[in-house]
Amino acid sequence: MLSRGISLIQYLVALAGAGAFGLFVLALGLDPESAGRSRLGLGPAWAVDLGWLCLFGLQHSGMARRTSKRLWLRIIPERLERSTYAATSGLLLLALPFVWQTIPGAVIYRLPLAVVVVPLAAGAGLALVNGTHDHAGLFGLRQAWSVSTPERLEFCGPYRLVRHPLMACLLVFLWTQPTMTPTLLLLSGGLTGYILLGILLEERDLRRTFPHEYAAYQRRVPMLLPWRGVTSMKEDR
Repeated sequence: MLSRGISLIQYLVALAGAGAFGLFVLALGLDPESAGRSRLGLGPAWAVDLGWLCLFGLQHSGMARRTSKRLWLRIIPERLERSTYAATSGLLLLALPFVWQTIPGAVIYRLPLAVVVVPLAAGAGLALVNGTHDHAGLFGLRQAWSVSTPERLEFCGPYRLVRHPLMACLLVFLWTQPTMTPTLLLLSGGLTGYILLGILLEERDLRRTFPHEYAAYQRRVPMLLPWRGVTSMKEDR
């Protein structure tokens, strides 16, 4: 019962972090002047921002690796492993609007305000994919509230178009904001680098766990751009 309560609190923290991140990026893209102020010099501002990016990348990818899991599962119950991971990411995202420093410089591009429908659609797509494809498992609720089930691959819905639909939506959300400033460019560029590295690490782990199934999936379905259209996975099963 205690584990269920803790996982629910962690779930809410993770959701709050995701919401704070989305609103912060939208604020930077819609009204950069109101989304932050330079509180430090240029050098320290870069150091703080790059520090946050490194910390988030190390946490988000590091905690997902099997070696680190074995270490921190000595401290927390296995059923709370996923929800703790999600909550830790949520805490870092909640801190983002408070620690991220404005990088001075000219606006890189400014598009019509109506362009905001594109990142909003990408955000809606991200929420839709998340909500319809094992939402509870992604945030650790299923693991804490029920008996653990064997890990398995599922090739359905948007996963027949691209291997990483959540990351594809997130990249569109980051790069289609109406206004691109140096501040947003650093955040979007840093997160894009992390996303690409994280995908490579995740796929390496999946190939080890499902050597034949995932290799066949990689051959048939592109990583991020759905240039092949909907792919049938019947031959891989």
